[in-house]
Amino acid sequence: MQAISIEIPEEILENYQTIEALRQAVYEDIVANEYQKGNISIRQGAKMLGLSYEEFMVDFLGERKISFINGTPSELEAEFQQEEAWLDEVLENKT
Repeated sequence: MQAISIEIPEEILENYQTIEALRQAVYEDIVANEYQKGNISIRQGAKMLGLSYEEFMVDFLGERKISFINGTPSELEAEFQQEEAWLDEVLENKT
């Protein structure tokens, strides 16, 4: 892992009890940002933070109000249409 040095304004430092708490917050923010940009997967993010897949999805992303569904509106619409067609087919076969 690469280490970097950054300068943090005192106004921000006051919000953290320890440097380690600040370090963890910055690390979590980087992981969340990289997930949102599509650079890492849920599994990769979970591994980086020492969380289970479910903890990362529900707790970590949920607390930050970050959707675990990544896709463009058109991709999501296409997926929705496929699911609707599948559901219609399943229901037709049951009658």
